[in-house]
Amino acid sequence: MWLEIGITLVCLLLAILFGYAVVIIIFKILIEPEPVMCNCKTRLEGKTVLVTGGNSGIGFETAKNLAQRGARVIIADVTNAEKSVEEIIRFTGNGKVEYRHLNLANFKSIKAFAEDINKTIDHLDILVNNAGCLMDNKATEDGINMIMQVNYLGPYLLTKLILAKLIPTQSRIVNVSSGMYFCGELDLQDLAGLKRKNFFKSYVNSKLCTVLWTKALAKTLPTNVSVFCLHPGLVATNIVGFIKRPIGTFIKKCSNGIVRNPYKGAQTSIHLCVAPNIEALSGSYFSNCKVATTTKIINDTNIDGLWNQTALFLKEKISG
Repeated sequence: MWLEIGITLVCLLLAILFGYAVVIIIFKILIEPEPVMCNCKTRLEGKTVLVTGGNSGIGFETAKNLAQRGARVIIADVTNAEKSVEEIIRFTGNGKVEYRHLNLANFKSIKAFAEDINKTIDHLDILVNNAGCLMDNKATEDGINMIMQVNYLGPYLLTKLILAKLIPTQSRIVNVSSGMYFCGELDLQDLAGLKRKNFFKSYVNSKLCTVLWTKALAKTLPTNVSVFCLHPGLVATNIVGFIKRPIGTFIKKCSNGIVRNPYKGAQTSIHLCVAPNIEALSGSYFSNCKVATTTKIINDTNIDGLWNQTALFLKEKISG
């Protein structure tokens, strides 16, 4: 009896892993072409850059590349990034790299971080809203779905609070989204994301909001501030850290031959930070270092509706 149960469980596990591999392969075929590398030679001496989630993965590779180009780089992360800072300085020879604590899952932390930035830096040339999460649908201290707050509402608030530092210069805002945004649904009555029980649905909804928000920003920002969003590709990063060991480790290893590593995944982010003469494309969605078409979900009604409702939602949440 126990032998039969054991065999059944093993077969079930193998079926799940096979199904996972099939899904990854389908995603790769549909939305994952060969990665394009950013070949821009732009230097960034005298520029100040802020990268959220710069402690690891795509954010780390983005921060390292921009530091290598001579920029002052501020890594904003919920996890202490001193070791990452040391590694970047050692690799690039650029000592103008620092870490500041930021918890996007906590509005008080965002406000404190923004106050610190506004007091201590003269200007900000590039803001990379890179930090993101894909985990269980638990609520934050602010009573919001973790995924929605970290991926959308937190970056929205942060950008709003430090926008004054971007306006004086020819600056850029780069928002990391996902090619899976087209699976998302816009529910203006549930910006807190509390109705969603499925973490994947919460994730794609947050990434849809990011694309819509980017286009709304482009309509409201002064002409010297450009904003872009992007699909980094299917990337092996710590964003799937919610998958517990040992199966999580096994899945990651199985995925390595299919998905991009963080260095390749960072290329479109880097491109949008340094590519010359792309200001006219503000509001665009990029993939593989070039403009990609967006679905019919991305329309003026949804763009304006999300912009207005998010402003009201955050005003109520923060003041309340």
